[in-house]
Amino acid sequence: MQSIGDILVIDNEPTIVDFIAEALTDEGYTVRTALDPQDARATIAARHPDLVLLDLHMPGTNGDVLARNIKNDGLVDVPIVMMTADAQIAKSLSMEDIDYCLAKPFDLDELIECVAKYIRRSGTAAKLA
Repeated sequence: MQSIGDILVIDNEPTIVDFIAEALTDEGYTVRTALDPQDARATIAARHPDLVLLDLHMPGTNGDVLARNIKNDGLVDVPIVMMTADAQIAKSLSMEDIDYCLAKPFDLDELIECVAKYIRRSGTAAKLA
């Protein structure tokens, strides 16, 4: 089966990463994962994703800072979906480098719908046609 998009999931919680990766792989996406900002940047350097799912609270570098760094590294066209359970902080986030904020806990349908929306918007579907 041909991949319908390349997604990078960045979260320091292995169970969350595994859940998301399995669900999106079942949907036909190629999913790569990173458990910290350094691993994420190395993974991005190796292959640019079509979409980044990024947790807000990361060790060392918060997700909003990592999102800005990703955009500054030349990936301005790659959508970034921030994931967080912290509704107060989510409301105060600058959306300059973030395309959407997905509130945790989310259900599987919400995740799949969000990913499909931002993969299409990034032009992946057009590349495959």
